[in-house]
Amino acid sequence: MSAREVRTDLAAYRAAVAELSPLVRLGRGAGAIRVVEGRGAWWERLIDAAAFVVDEPDPAPADVHGRLALIAAPVAVVRRRLRPDVVADAGAEPVAARHVVVDAWGGRTDATALLRDALGWARVLAGGPLSVVAHADTATATTLALRGPDGVGASVTRAIGGGVGGAMVATALGPRRVEVRVDSASPLAEVAFDDDEGRRIRPVRRESPERLALRRVLEAVESGATLNDLDELAADDAVLSPSSE
Repeated sequence: MSAREVRTDLAAYRAAVAELSPLVRLGRGAGAIRVVEGRGAWWERLIDAAAFVVDEPDPAPADVHGRLALIAAPVAVVRRRLRPDVVADAGAEPVAARHVVVDAWGGRTDATALLRDALGWARVLAGGPLSVVAHADTATATTLALRGPDGVGASVTRAIGGGVGGAMVATALGPRRVEVRVDSASPLAEVAFDDDEGRRIRPVRRESPERLALRRVLEAVESGATLNDLDELAADDAVLSPSSE
């Protein structure tokens, strides 16, 4: 199998390409995987490639997501606070959540995307799509009350402070408890389970988000498997929309 070309000028992805050699190499051919920065109208750049990686996309309106659903090529979405491998770790033990609490805090620059990722963790831990019951905004905080499948309740709070980036703690409460800690200042997330047998912490994921994204989209291209990243992004953007700043 010949190496698949990856089109990118971003240093972190170029390093990931080197790590994944000889499966991939840098290039700009029509059959390449194209890395797209998620700032601005990123969806307009999903052209002229066999597959795409979208890095930290800005929120998109519903009509854009409707068009994105028609893209036939695989698309991997990089959300460093909501990594698919960490999501898998959070689902490693059944929790039967009755309520989900997500607390997030970070700088104003990235506040909207931080809230969306917090909503994403609420969706994951609640076990499905969320609907907004109530929300409240102040100059420095947003709080949402949500309802998930089978009546599971969820509350999400995002506080705005100084600096950039963000961190969050997501907790699902049931007969067993799962707690996820994510911090933009650290590449390592923590997933822990608690029950009457004690506390168990999952092994830390150390693969870079860039390498993970390229590996996932490459596997999708080669196998024909479907990536649900855009569907999940659309679901979180839809919940975020009424509270967007």
